[in-house]
Amino acid sequence: MKATALDYLLSTLVITALVLVALAVPVLAHAHLVAALQPYHVLLEPVLFLLGYGLASALAVRLLLHWRPLPAGTYDQDAPEFTHWKLVTVTYRMGQGALRPFIPVFLQPVLETLFGARVGRDVALGGAIDDPYAVTIGDGSVLGNASLVSANYIAGGKLVCGPVRIGRDVTVGANSVVFPNTLINDGATLVVGSVLMSGSVVGPNEVWRGNPARRWTAGP
Repeated sequence: MKATALDYLLSTLVITALVLVALAVPVLAHAHLVAALQPYHVLLEPVLFLLGYGLASALAVRLLLHWRPLPAGTYDQDAPEFTHWKLVTVTYRMGQGALRPFIPVFLQPVLETLFGARVGRDVALGGAIDDPYAVTIGDGSVLGNASLVSANYIAGGKLVCGPVRIGRDVTVGANSVVFPNTLINDGATLVVGSVLMSGSVVGPNEVWRGNPARRWTAGP
């Protein structure tokens, strides 16, 4: 993937702005922390910085996508959409990295929701989500350990991006991969180690397996 001078410039500007916002939190609270904690204030100030950076990054991602939405499609490396996607990706990944030490596994859906994912109730996330702002997961669904739900991939120098919609009570097996522009309907199962290719539609209560994944059993 090609990185241009514009990529570095935009990323530097956004990250610098986020760092300044995050630094303001411990700086403004410094006097209160010193009075309350004495020398131990130095332990809490880095925590406040990381929390501030992560939350500011979540807001920045939403503002960037509000200013310039990223529609589904296929884009060349020189396309402005590709440049915008790289900026959003750097922003949300660094922001999630700052917050992750404070997020236990059972609160993982909260972290993804902060960065735009639409996650229902009682969802278990044992895997990773790329481009969370383009992912929807319904109530009671499970993403198995080391699974990946990705609303993008790069092939032949081109970016392909699009939504991933996962319904209610869906099971995405461990080590499975779900690519963009896919729909998994309610009650469906993607068997362990399967790869759901872009454009696939899994019907209600169906079981799919394999690489590429194909329907194994039909729903009732």
